[in-house]
Formats: sequence, C-alpha cells, structure tokens
Amino acid sequence: MSYQLKSKEKLSQGIKRIATEEIDDAIAQLMGKTENSQDEAIHEARKSFKKLRAVVRLVRDSIGEAAYREENACFRDAGRLLSDVRDAQVYVETLDKLSSYYQDYLTPKAFEQVRSALMVQRYASDRADLSEAMETAIHKLKDARDRIKDWNIEPDDWSAISSSFQQIYKQGYKAFPQAYAQPTSENFHEWRKQVKYLWYHLRLLQPLWPDVMSEMSDQLKVLADYLGDDHDLAILRQLLAEQPQLAKEPAEIETILALCDRRQPQLKLNAKALGDRVYAEKPSAFTDRLGQYWQAWRSSL
Repeated sequence: MSYQLKSKEKLSQGIKRIATEEIDDAIAQLMGKTENSQDEAIHEARKSFKKLRAVVRLVRDSIGEAAYREENACFRDAGRLLSDVRDAQVYVETLDKLSSYYQDYLTPKAFEQVRSALMVQRYASDRADLSEAMETAIHKLKDARDRIKDWNIEPDDWSAISSSFQQIYKQGYKAFPQAYAQPTSENFHEWRKQVKYLWYHLRLLQPLWPDVMSEMSDQLKVLADYLGDDHDLAILRQLLAEQPQLAKEPAEIETILALCDRRQPQLKLNAKALGDRVYAEKPSAFTDRLGQYWQAWRSSL
C-alpha cells in the first residue's frame, strides 16, 4: 500500500512521497489515464483529496498554519468542483443500498419510479461545465505538487505529528457524545469527519505494528461506514421530502421515508457500540500508546 509510511524513510520523506503519489493518482484519474469511467474517476479523485487533507492535517504544526490553510483549501476546493456529479450518484447508490437491505420485504423494482427520476437528475447535472471543472482541479493539483518540496517537517520524528494526532483523536472523542446528546444530522456528520481523519492517520501509521494498526483502522472504517450510510440516508430523505414529485405515487415516497426512519436508528446504534470501543481511551493516553509503538518501530530498524 502506498498510503503508509515505510520503514527505511524519514517521516518528512514519507509524508512528501505519500502526498505526491496521491496528487499524481488524482491527476491520472481526472485526465482519463485509468480504466475507470468518468464517474468512477471523479469518485477516486475525490477520495484522494480527502486523504491529502488528512496528510496536511497531520503535519499542521510542522508546516505552519499558513501553509496548512493553503493546502487544505486547495484540496477542499478541488473536491467541491466535482461534488455535483458525485452527489447525484450518491442518491442512486443510497436508494439501491436501502432497497437491498429490505429486499425481503419489498417487491422487485419497488422504487423504480423514484430511481428512474434520480437517474435523470444524475445525468442532468451540469456536465457541460464538468470538463472545465476537471481542468481547474488538475491545475490546482499540479500547483500543490510543486509546493510539497517546500514543506518543512521538523523535527523528523514522532514529535512532529503527535500533537496533531492527539487533536484529531480528541475532536472525535468529543464529537462522539455530542452527537448522541444532540442527535442532529450535522452533529453526526461532524463526528463522521473526525472518524475518517483518524482512520486515514492510522492507515499512514500501519507499519508501526501491522496487525494491531490494521485492526484499529478496520474498526474505524466500519464506524465511518455506519455514519456515512446514516448521513446518505438523511440527505436522500431530505431530497425526497422536498421533491415528492419524483414519484407519481405518493406511497412510494412515503415507503422510502419510512424505511429511512427505520434504518437510521439501527445505524446509529451500531455506531454507538463501536464508538464506545474506538474512543475508550483518553486522547493523551491513546497518543502516548501510539508514540510507544513508534519508538519501538524505529528502534527495531
């Protein structure tokens, strides 16, 4: 896996290599140099943008606040340029996933009207401007790649990333109970963002103790998926509530909304059980433990 540090490279070398590889991968996707369809390529490129934002967040203290803000804004804005196409696709995927989950209780093609309407919206999204948006994103990425060599990541060891790592864990640690105390879509979405940042960071650090780090990152991936599915259902529910004309039969919309209302609490319950394990430690204790893994890893080389 390229999205992780290597044993025989310095921290600064590894971070710069990973960032450069993710930028190159995203550019290749957007330039059509892979076997993916355009929608798949956009999806993969936007995943790279999220991974890049996680990288710069991890070295925030080292590269300085000004550089962090510039790079974070660059990758965030590149993703937003392509968001309309991906968002339109997510509606269809979310409905399909919901239908599959409750397939034993539904007739074949139960939501065919709504799905067809969502597909029309997907392809009606303004693709005339998409090529220009992709070109703009590519230019942003090329400029960012040129700036990587100027990142000053010092000191070249765990202390360069430990405070940022602890801050990310702490933000998720606090967002977790807040989401259940005030269960709004916004609060759960905020927790999900922090979970995903931590997931990306643990993937970067997987060589520290492969079996343990892999298990931890797998748990975070499942947790992020629970929260992601919940968020997607919330967005789909909002769309259908605002646009009931997407189905000729009101009962079709009502059934989908009812299934969303049934599925979302299940996902939140699953997330709560896993979140209790993921965020069982205090932020300082969790970070100290990872720091000990780091020292043991480095001393064994």
